[in-house]
Amino acid sequence: MKPAYKDHSRPNAERVADLLSRMTLDEKMAQMRLIDKFEKLLDGKPFSSEVGRQYIGEGIGSFYCCDYLAPELLNQVQHYLKTETRLGIPLLMMGESLHGTMSTAATVFPQAIGLGASWNTRLMHRVVKIIGRETRALGITQTYAPNLDLSRDPRWGRVEENYGEDPYLTSRLGVEYVKALQSQGVAASLKHYVAHGSPEGGINLAPVHAGERELRDTMLPPFAAAIQEAGAMSIMPAYSEWDGLPVHASRFLMTEILRDELGFDGFTVSDFGAIPMLHSFHHSAANALDAGKQALRAGIDMEAPNTFGFGPELAEAVRRGEVPLAWVDLAVERILRIKFRLGLFENPFALMNRLELIHNEEAVLQARKAAHETVVLLKNDKDLLPLPRHVGRIALIGPNAGVAQLGDYTARSAADRSVSLLQGLTARLGAERVTYAKGCNTGSGTDEELAQAVEAARHCDVAILALGDNSSFHGGIGWGDEDGKVTITCGEGFDSSDLQLPGRQQELLEAVAATGTPVVLILMTGRPYCINWAKENIPAIFQAWYPGEQGGHALCDLIFGDVNPSGKLPISFPQSVGHIPCFYNHKASARGYYKKPGSPDAPGRDYVFSTPEPLYPFGYGLSYTTFFYSDLVVTPGEVTADGRVDVSVLVKNTGKCGGQEVVQLYLTDCVSRITPFVRRLRRFRKIWLSPGRARRISFSLSRSDFEFINENMQPEVEPGEFVVAIEALKAKFKVSLQSEGRG
Repeated sequence: MKPAYKDHSRPNAERVADLLSRMTLDEKMAQMRLIDKFEKLLDGKPFSSEVGRQYIGEGIGSFYCCDYLAPELLNQVQHYLKTETRLGIPLLMMGESLHGTMSTAATVFPQAIGLGASWNTRLMHRVVKIIGRETRALGITQTYAPNLDLSRDPRWGRVEENYGEDPYLTSRLGVEYVKALQSQGVAASLKHYVAHGSPEGGINLAPVHAGERELRDTMLPPFAAAIQEAGAMSIMPAYSEWDGLPVHASRFLMTEILRDELGFDGFTVSDFGAIPMLHSFHHSAANALDAGKQALRAGIDMEAPNTFGFGPELAEAVRRGEVPLAWVDLAVERILRIKFRLGLFENPFALMNRLELIHNEEAVLQARKAAHETVVLLKNDKDLLPLPRHVGRIALIGPNAGVAQLGDYTARSAADRSVSLLQGLTARLGAERVTYAKGCNTGSGTDEELAQAVEAARHCDVAILALGDNSSFHGGIGWGDEDGKVTITCGEGFDSSDLQLPGRQQELLEAVAATGTPVVLILMTGRPYCINWAKENIPAIFQAWYPGEQGGHALCDLIFGDVNPSGKLPISFPQSVGHIPCFYNHKASARGYYKKPGSPDAPGRDYVFSTPEPLYPFGYGLSYTTFFYSDLVVTPGEVTADGRVDVSVLVKNTGKCGGQEVVQLYLTDCVSRITPFVRRLRRFRKIWLSPGRARRISFSLSRSDFEFINENMQPEVEPGEFVVAIEALKAKFKVSLQSEGRG
């Protein structure tokens, strides 16, 4: 008779309990560990039972695939675990899928910040369903995504990995990501729980200075939604500390809030090297054993990528009774629960018959369509765009014109098969109508290069400048170009104290503009930059982020009007570094009292030489058509017991071409004993309208939309007046219901 844990007809809870009861301490500890870069351990040797016994022994919790692990090799390892170990426990194959599976073969979609700019939950679901399909075919059954940090400081290099500054937008996109990924048999590991996106000084891993109320009001909601609505199976904690405790050692965050309040029933995996950092970086642990005890007690279930805290010292401490065996059992129970939930005991293998679906025609087409919606049109004076199809000669200039910028957490080889703007423009117009001049490198350049670019612009009808960042060729800290010739300016571990365009790019922009040739500026960046001069002097500006492997074609579709731009900013653009923080959902007192902007010759108040307002606000984005909003209706005018209110507005396309519009609903609590936010995004919907067509868009608000966090750190609704705003329309209504806070 086979053991209960091998009987797939039994409930998972019963299978977990049966398997756990059969395991030795060493077997349990093995499930709490991860092996990184297993293929390098082989050193070119084929896998065998002897190799398995040497490196894996009687089991392992997971492997990590940072780029590409041959599916054939993975299947050999899984077969060894199933047939040649005592208990036959499969491993979790972990990988990355921030904006595509981080594998040589897989499709690269627009970077996360661009997907945030799409404001399109349906698009997110379609994209991630493909990501999940490709991921599972490769045998990867868990990925470290989505990133649900809020990008609240553009100096931080990891801004590009998130969906922007707003908790509601991030929540909606994050829920769709998790649902789509897990529908394909791949566990989502939410990161970086929690508050990672507001580091001191914008420096990665730095402490987060936020009170518990701010944590609950803004930083926790995306994680709560992904857990409670989408059933996320895994969590990766943040490297940073909050309120004096590293997150990896905080039982308050990792157990009391995450599990007891939010109801998370999956398992947690440490960020890479975060448990050693308790000793070496945070100095909260005296040694490896101390670090392991702190992390395990807090609620960390698996250590990555090497054994430090969850090593032999911890096992011996358990044997001595110094560390409760129950802590280990609880961690292993959580890991096994997900392995059973994913069906790995029945089929842990790469799906060899589905490998041909990776990077197929459907995936490539979806990458191009996704890029269309991620680009934001910031400026279009005198309708310079779209360019006419019969335009004459184009000067294509800039460090990002001839390369496909993909963003971090991308396989290096993907750039070689991706479409640059130069390739896309040449394919459309022919080489004879495109003059290419690099102008400068990302972070440097010569006078000769700059002069060549200026000369090219003088002899062309239009100049397109592709400027911005470089983070295409790395997927983690320090993964830059090996020859050192290319500057990495954004991504993990690449933070900036300055938000001017890197290197000589501003000088190049001004020199080309001085020729008098009309200029279209395309910013391929992972963060907002302070483009004050460009806003005043350049007629047309696209914020393209990193548009994915089909970015070159997609940008041409937008430039020539095959597609109408529909992206909206998911993050505010500050006027300068001195204007940080710059997020829109601030408290009423946060942007000054006097409201008297100044200038160099006439100092004012709040800031003597400028206004505190952003250069470009959250939610901003232009179109080639125009939309008119009217007839805002709130029903009923007073919200009572059930806490629901319906809001509708009429939207009409008043331009000459069809286009998509993001209808955004904001809510303001007029008076609250806990100071209210000036406004908060509460609903949005992306719609298509043909020229001349109108459509009434309806939203339904509920009790939770009116809540604030009270003195007991509980959500509460207080009677009073609220203002709902859609575009320039506003309506006031009363909320009569009251709650005293809830758990």
